[in-house]
Amino acid sequence: MLTKTQTVGRIPLEGVHQRMNAAMRACVSWAAIEEHDKILDMACGEGELLAYLNDQLKLTLCGMCKSAEQARAVSEMLGEADVIPALMEDIPWRNNTFDVVLLPAHMRGDLKRILDEVIRVLRPGGQFVMASRPVPFRGDNELNRREIMRAMQEAGFREVSFRTSWLSGAIVGWKPGKIDHMQEK
Repeated sequence: MLTKTQTVGRIPLEGVHQRMNAAMRACVSWAAIEEHDKILDMACGEGELLAYLNDQLKLTLCGMCKSAEQARAVSEMLGEADVIPALMEDIPWRNNTFDVVLLPAHMRGDLKRILDEVIRVLRPGGQFVMASRPVPFRGDNELNRREIMRAMQEAGFREVSFRTSWLSGAIVGWKPGKIDHMQEK
């Protein structure tokens, strides 16, 4: 059996949906997604990333977006996905619900509250993958990746790292679990 770490990058990126941007591709590249996992896209927009994942594996897909109209459109496109309008600081799912939480957009809002919510809804051993620019843009007033990584560690994430991919990057962290996801069987 493959461990979560050994599955990283196993979703093929050939034929990637043309509308997926570099941040979405970076999230897919570093997400350790296995068949039948429950996935949350915290910024699903028009559902491009969820549609791609839906085409690749049998998954339970959930998404958050800005408006009820957008949520309805994505839900109709994907069929069984649970897509709702919600704020990142208030994820409306129960504790320990998701195997993987993806944030294919730059985080905006109260960083501590967002990370507390993400770790709350992740299952033990679950993974958080967040898009991040490899290099900050001039005049960019977003948090830099080191600040985000430090905040993730303070929130309780382990093995926090930055990975480059597709002209973007991803910050990856794991929620501690009863059985370490890194163990080899």
